[in-house]
Order: sequence, then structure tokens, then C-alpha cells
Amino acid sequence: MNIIEISSECSGLAQRGGLGSVIWGISDAFRKGGHRVTIILPYYAEIHHEVHLYTTLSCSYGGEELSVSVFETLHFGIRVLLVHSDRFFRGEYSDVYIDSGRLRRGYFEDDAKRFAFFSLAACKLLQHLQKKERIDVIHCHDWHTGLVPLLIKVHPGLQNLQDIYRLFTVHNLEYQGTRPFAKFSVRNDGIHASAHPGSSVNHGNLQGFLDWYPDLAGIEMELFAPYLDRHADIACINPMRAALHSADRVSTVSPTYAEEICRPDSHETDFLGGRGLEDDFSELARLGRLSGIANGIDIDFYDPRALPLPYTPENHEEGCRANRAALFDEMPAIIDAMLETEALISGTEMALRQKLQALNRDAFIERPLLVAVTRLTGQKIQQFLESASGNQLLQHFANEKLHLVFLGKGDLLPRLVEETSAAPNILLFGGFDDNLEKRLFASADFMLMPSEFEPCGTSQMKAMRYGCLPIAAAVGGLKDTIRHGYNGFLYTGHDRKSKAEAFLSEIHAALKMITNDRKTFLQLQQNAMLTDFSWTEAAAAYLALMQP
Repeated sequence: MNIIEISSECSGLAQRGGLGSVIWGISDAFRKGGHRVTIILPYYAEIHHEVHLYTTLSCSYGGEELSVSVFETLHFGIRVLLVHSDRFFRGEYSDVYIDSGRLRRGYFEDDAKRFAFFSLAACKLLQHLQKKERIDVIHCHDWHTGLVPLLIKVHPGLQNLQDIYRLFTVHNLEYQGTRPFAKFSVRNDGIHASAHPGSSVNHGNLQGFLDWYPDLAGIEMELFAPYLDRHADIACINPMRAALHSADRVSTVSPTYAEEICRPDSHETDFLGGRGLEDDFSELARLGRLSGIANGIDIDFYDPRALPLPYTPENHEEGCRANRAALFDEMPAIIDAMLETEALISGTEMALRQKLQALNRDAFIERPLLVAVTRLTGQKIQQFLESASGNQLLQHFANEKLHLVFLGKGDLLPRLVEETSAAPNILLFGGFDDNLEKRLFASADFMLMPSEFEPCGTSQMKAMRYGCLPIAAAVGGLKDTIRHGYNGFLYTGHDRKSKAEAFLSEIHAALKMITNDRKTFLQLQQNAMLTDFSWTEAAAAYLALMQP
């Protein structure tokens, strides 16, 4: 098959989260299976591959006729087509994602107009490709490309793409890209919306759907009803919902998450489900158009045999000890290297160095080592800040004879810095580094993942590759990839408090296993290392979905 992957990010080119890893992982698996794959991405400033001009397209966007250059490169044997725009992917918009809140603008105000442009340009590029080759599948990912299947369905100029099979994959419902549907105009008294197609429009604003695509203003409003946000006070386009109702098939990144998103959120039970789209997902499931496929990871990149101090499942115990000793000895150099590459946020450096100077080497090697490699956001680490058995969970860790290392960045970083400042046995690396991530997994006994929700998660799989056992919430893909008592540990609860208690209890049980039942502990580590997390099974499942 000839498969076109359209995404906002891709590992090795421009990546900010798990989405990029999935795009590359599944594309590479398709390629290895003999299929032709093309990845379409925005041409961000940080992409430094050698490129050549592939074609120039004409796009009618925002009331202007734009000339759009598309560049081509090869990424480990896969063709990548890069949509260039000085206006939307350079200058102040050079980053992969723009934080509109930080700029005191509306939700998704910047990224919505950027990816609305990208979606139309991608469609025009598909038409160009279609003249040269047969396209079997258009595979779009998350809200950033959710307008692609919608445009193909409703845009009069894209009708010749309608016969191509369209698959849309949901990676994270937390972000849906909702923006006003109506045109916006500018007056002396500020910006206001106008629902009338004939209104005067300042196209430079590009605030809403009909600002992006004014040539669609003549279409009956009723036809857009399935694509609008049902919970907004005014008519708003929801790119995520639009894709659900304009793609031929919808998938998400684990079987359990596919079930969870068919249920409404519940504050009482601390459950995050469909995020307002549960009725849409339930209908898709009823029609047999919703599937859940667990992600894989790059098992060649995450390979304990490729470490400077390599090991296998058979000698993991010795390998882990050697790696932990080396990690302790080399942490000052690791900090220096991360600062040099700006991978470490400088505000966390001083506390790290002070704590390292006070740490006892023998104690670091002999005592249990727990790690949390994650984005420092409410979804991922709020549980650490909750109370259980009379104390905040972080305080429990501070009082135990163990060491805990955080690696990550996010909006809760300042709070975590404050909460861990007085705990000499809790180290916080504010930032991220692939090499340190691997070394932590190779050195640690347990990886902590108390996620509030987790569409799939990849950290648990990466950790298990190195024999580091996950202790995780029984949600989403964590439930699908971790077998409790076999290659990791799961916990659950009926509300926030009971989940915190269960998390702490599971950690204590796992710590006791190290000394009281070491044979079982070592067997679980070996089981984890031998679990197959390659992309082979996921690729086969996706290919099955791509058969109309």
C-alpha cells in the first residue's frame, strides 16, 4: 500500500511528545513491511535535514492566494515532504507549538490558524501526489490535522480526494483545537465575531474557521453541525470532532482508552473519559468504526545491550548495579552536558549539585532507586502532590530509605522544585535528555506512573526494556501494556484520595518484594525485559484497519 502520514511532529525531525515517536515508529514499521510511506510535516526551523524543492503549490487561505513551497528529504529511507511557510512556521512561529496563553491570547489562537493552513496545504499536496501515484490511505493524527478529512469531505476544490481511505488516530483528547466558526472583523472598539458571510473581514486576524476558509462561507450552516463543539456558547469548530465525523475510520492508541473515551468524565470518581466527545465515540463504537491499538516503541533505540555498560535479561541484576554506580559517579558531568545543550533548565541545577554533594555513594547504590521520567503536568504527577496516610506522597518518599529521581519539564516544575527542596533523597532534573532517560531506566528498580489518564504511554514500555518495573495507575494503555504481578504493578481507586492510598500501598509492597521475595522480583524484571513492545503487532493492526 501507499500510505500518507500527516502529522504535526515526527521523531528525529521535530518532536515534543509521544506523538512524534508514534509517527516515526509506525511509519518505519510500514516501510519494513514493504509498504510505501510518505510523512507530511510542517517545515519547522529546527529541521536541519538536507532538502530539495519538491514542488510549489497555490493555496487560497485567509482570503489570499498563497504560494507554498514543499521540500523533500529522506529520513532513514522514508520520504518526508515539508510544507514551508515563513508566516506560519518561522519567526515568532518557529516552534512546533505556540503557547497562546503565555502570549495572553485566546485558546489555540495561534496554533489553530497555523495548522488550518497546514491542513489545506497538505490537501493540495495530496492532489499533487495523486497525479503521480496512487494513494491508498491518508492517515491523520490528533486535532492538528483533524481538518484534513473535513476539508476533503466538504471543500468543493478537493472532491477528487474523497475516494481515498481516511484514517484518523486520537492520541490525546485533552487538546481539541476548538476555535470560533464565524468570521471575525476588526473595529476601533476591538475584535468581534460576525456570523454573516458577507461581513467585512480582516484576513490577517485569522481568528475563526470562516476566516481561514472564506470560500466555504456559502455552504449551509446545518452541514457543519457534526463538526462543531456542542458545549461551546457560540458556534465553534472542533477539529477533533470534525475528524471523527469525516474520516472513514477512527482509532486511538490503546484498547482500554478506546473504551474509556466512550464514557463521560466524572469528578466524583476522578475519571477522565471522553472529554465532552463521549457520545461521538460511543456512536462510532456502535457503528464499528472505533478501534484501539496499543503503541510500540523503537526497541533498537531502547536496547540495554547498546548501553556503555550493556546487559541482557540473564545478567540484569549485575548490569543494573554497574549502571547505577556509573550514574552516580557521572551525574556531575551529566548536569554539565545538559546545561551546555540547554537540555537542563538552569533553575534546577544548583539544588541538584548541592544534593549530589551530600549523597552517600554506597547508599545510592544499595538502596532502592525509583524514577519518574515524565512531563511535569497535572495529568502525569498530580498524584505525587496528594496526601495518603496523613502525609503528602512526596513526604513519604523523603522519609523512606530510598532515592527518587525526576526527569521532565512542564508547568508543575516550579511546584515540584518547591515541594522537594528539603528532601535530600529526591533529585529533580528539570528538562529532558534521551541518554539520561535510558541511564535512569537501566539503573532503577521502579518507574512511577500515577497518570490521571493515559491514552497509551510509552515510558512504561521503555522502562521495562531495561528491567525497570513500572508502578502505574490502571488506566488506558498502562492497563493494556502492564500485567500486574508479571512485568509490573497496577493500582486503582474510586476517587482521588483512594488512588493516592493505593499508589502508596503498591509502592510499599513492591519495595518489600526486593528484600522479602527477591527471586520473584528478579523474575518480574526478566519478564519485563522479554515482553515484546516492537511495532510489529501494532503495524499489522493498523494495516487491517486500512482495508476499506
